[in-house]
Amino acid sequence: MIRKILAFSIALIFIFPIFFLITSSFKNNIDLFSLPPKLFLFDIDFSAYERVFGFSKLLKFDPSYSELYLTSRILDSLIVGIGSSSLTLIIGIYAGYYISRANFKYKNLLIMSILSARMMPLISIAIPLYFVYEKINLLDTYVGLILIHTFINLPLAVLLLKSFFDEVPKQIDENAFIDGASKIKILHKLIIPCAKGGIAVTFILSIIFSWTEFICALMIGQMKIKTIPIQASIMKTIPSWDMMAAFTTISIIPLFIMILMVRKHFVRGLTLGTVKE
Repeated sequence: MIRKILAFSIALIFIFPIFFLITSSFKNNIDLFSLPPKLFLFDIDFSAYERVFGFSKLLKFDPSYSELYLTSRILDSLIVGIGSSSLTLIIGIYAGYYISRANFKYKNLLIMSILSARMMPLISIAIPLYFVYEKINLLDTYVGLILIHTFINLPLAVLLLKSFFDEVPKQIDENAFIDGASKIKILHKLIIPCAKGGIAVTFILSIIFSWTEFICALMIGQMKIKTIPIQASIMKTIPSWDMMAAFTTISIIPLFIMILMVRKHFVRGLTLGTVKE
């Protein structure tokens, strides 16, 4: 009984901010700033969503709100997220498969180096990258953000994919190699289908990390490209908390949809590599 109460309390702590965010997007300014806060009994107002989508007639004649349109910010995040996750997956599959199957000196040291790279604070690389990108004209470009997000996600992707490939029996590689199959063919035709659950999880996690990354997106993106976290932070200073809540509520919907689409593989992929069958 105590465990259930503790589990419910912990779940409530994590769920309450999302609940408060969603309900705030449907409140008018009076209910939004009322004390004590109105959690359930409030008048539903959709004006924040109208302004976020650009449906309000007032916004059409106000150039100061031209950057608040949801579709352009979602498009920026999708291009950067899908582009960086795809590149991360391509590199991670080959690197993870090689580390999983090859036996070489200092293999454990290489794994620890990859893990330590993921632990590096982003601020430690954001400022030097800003000056490098300025010299090679990659500031405020999709290519620049895709490359930096790939660098951020790659260490975790390599380690995850390695653990997934470790669960695939090496006898599959050996039997296929005896039959004349090349290493590339073995990977594409046999190993990848066996580890598709883990690959799906790695891809989704890479998109989530790219979707929510703030520091590098703020440093590299200047005026043209603004991902969702950057636009949400700009809305905070207007101030317009109802628009910020509506914008953030809509932005998290694609993440939930992606997780629901691969939920079976997601649960299996997160346990794969840690629990032996």
